[in-house]
Amino acid sequence: MVRGRAWTGFEAAALQEAMRKSVRDFASLLGIEATTVVNWRTGLGGVKLRSGTQGILDTTLDRWATADDRARFEQIVAEGEAVWRQRHRGATEATSLTLDRTAVSASPVGESTSTVDPPMPFREFDREPGKTEEHNDSRRTGGLIDVLRRIHQLSRSINPEVIQHLRDSTLHNIAHYETLDPTALLPDLQQQRIWLDELIDECSHPDQRRQLYEIACATSGLLGYIATGRGEFPLARAYCRESLHLGDHAQDRNLEAWARGLQSFCEYYAGRYDDALRYAEQGLAVAQDGPQAVRLAVNCAARASGKLGNVGGVHRAVAHAYELLSYGPAPDGVPSSISLDSYSPAQAAGNAATAYLSLAMPDRVEHYVALALPEMNGTNSPWGRSLVMIDSARSHLLSEGPDLDMATDIMLDALALTPGRPGIQMQRRATEFIRAAEARWGSTTPVAEVRDALASAANPR
Repeated sequence: MVRGRAWTGFEAAALQEAMRKSVRDFASLLGIEATTVVNWRTGLGGVKLRSGTQGILDTTLDRWATADDRARFEQIVAEGEAVWRQRHRGATEATSLTLDRTAVSASPVGESTSTVDPPMPFREFDREPGKTEEHNDSRRTGGLIDVLRRIHQLSRSINPEVIQHLRDSTLHNIAHYETLDPTALLPDLQQQRIWLDELIDECSHPDQRRQLYEIACATSGLLGYIATGRGEFPLARAYCRESLHLGDHAQDRNLEAWARGLQSFCEYYAGRYDDALRYAEQGLAVAQDGPQAVRLAVNCAARASGKLGNVGGVHRAVAHAYELLSYGPAPDGVPSSISLDSYSPAQAAGNAATAYLSLAMPDRVEHYVALALPEMNGTNSPWGRSLVMIDSARSHLLSEGPDLDMATDIMLDALALTPGRPGIQMQRRATEFIRAAEARWGSTTPVAEVRDALASAANPR
């Protein structure tokens, strides 16, 4: 839903009333504290909400409110703040007092309560007999109120269900990335990344903060990967570096290695092959023989070495990847290209083919293509299969008996395989094919067909 103005406390309160939720139920739905909802109901239009909170309310209105809820919401907003205040005169103050009096005693252990001062009874106990609050200012740094405030800060936590939902959604996007539209993911991922910063700031629980750092690391990594696919390299670099730092804060070596792989991927398509190789080597040092090691070896180090013309580097990286695969059971099927788990043998073979293509070794390319394609299909890995087919098509141009017609047929099949707009990976390789074909045969009808197919895929109507 496109809104004409930003959310204020009044609109938030209107949505709560329209959805017929109690203060606590509405707060639980949004994953915030009940006192925040009370503050909205008290301040109404004078309360300006943070962008992350506005995003949460947008999502709640769009996804969780029924048609009747939305109709009531629009009616309440249209009536205006003055009518709302008149209708609720006295009720908001009573709700606020009730919450204040129960905030400390009734809150379950480990759950966040509020960001306001403790209720009045505690303030009275903190006063010396016969002295006003002003006379007692000198004792505030060590008094009861100060201790209680520190306890409150230590006990601030996030609803575990909120963390679980964020984790599940992020892992789903990573696991199914091959079959999702990256552009469609962007708005929710950007909103999620902003909200995660707010949750981290609000949370004092060490283990929950670590979990939030993990989710933020994966979210920034996804945003960096999408930015790379769109050719937005400065933005991609920033997201990938942020992902690396968040992985460090989460103290998760697998996430750090994963982020290094994203950095290498970004620089590979930016044409900075030395940097791509350096990030790959740094990632391998962190990953050791962990889940990301195969990807770092064959997708990052081998491919960058191929672009640098380093034959020995490609041989070593490919051999290392297959050695790592021999240590344990291979993943089932074809995981996502940015999986947090290990690459499969088919993915290793597909990337090895790309590395050897850069070295103009068509026999080795076809060897690895034959290992990769049987496991990749249009359902589990449409983009992966398409890229391997493009490599195969180009290798036909490099063979001793080149067959332009066969090569262009493979290219056309590859371009027709994938849904949606092709990312930079496909556009770059398809363009390399066209240039190689034209350099050898000039402008021909088959090559023109490939050019037209690529243009149509890149600019769908």
